[in-house]
Amino acid sequence: MPMTITDSGNVNRYIFTFKKTGLMIYISHLDLQRMFRRTLKSAGFKISYSKGFNPHPKIALAQPLSLGYTGLREFMEVELISKSTPESVKNSLNENLPKGIEITAAGFMPDNVKSLSASTKAAVYKISLSEEGVLLSQNKLEDFLAQENIYGLRRQKKTKKMVRVEIKDKIHWMKLNDDRTIEFQVDCGSNSNLNPEVLFKSFVEFCGLKNGESIIETAKICRERIILEDRVDKSIILQ
Repeated sequence: MPMTITDSGNVNRYIFTFKKTGLMIYISHLDLQRMFRRTLKSAGFKISYSKGFNPHPKIALAQPLSLGYTGLREFMEVELISKSTPESVKNSLNENLPKGIEITAAGFMPDNVKSLSASTKAAVYKISLSEEGVLLSQNKLEDFLAQENIYGLRRQKKTKKMVRVEIKDKIHWMKLNDDRTIEFQVDCGSNSNLNPEVLFKSFVEFCGLKNGESIIETAKICRERIILEDRVDKSIILQ
């Protein structure tokens, strides 16, 4: 018979923001979800399960973070059979989580939000260049963005072939910082998504830089924050 967990009437939906840094950037999306499930269990919390023949734990991350990326403001939602305050759950998790994963804020999930995944609309990324002597100019960036069309290479899921696709409409803004980092906001979510590496490769190729492949391979990518739909973001209170 399928496993079921009865609703005791003390079910609450929680939302958390967290950081993924250090060696933890090398654990996968699925392993990260498993780690959160184990940590909640070891901290004494019971996760609510879906109903039906094949129940699954009601815990999810807003959007997958690619292996090797740092994440500074990731989102997680979980439904617990608990009356604990969000702050209490946050503190208990941080006491049990490994170094490199830290819950930074917590709150109750608003009733009008179906899921974080469906509510995600964009993300802000920052790319740090490891190659020395790489000169990027604001003028070059403006010329890149001023193109009528901006293309990138993306691998098709079914055929695994690399195809050239239009990406300009997925770019919200892009800038160069004084610390040799490139920062930009792009579509992120189930409706529309732009891989930051696709945009970065397109820009590097446009600049015609020497050692372009090395620049791309050694760059460090950080997702600074996930941006939710306005109506959802305004309804969430985090502490």
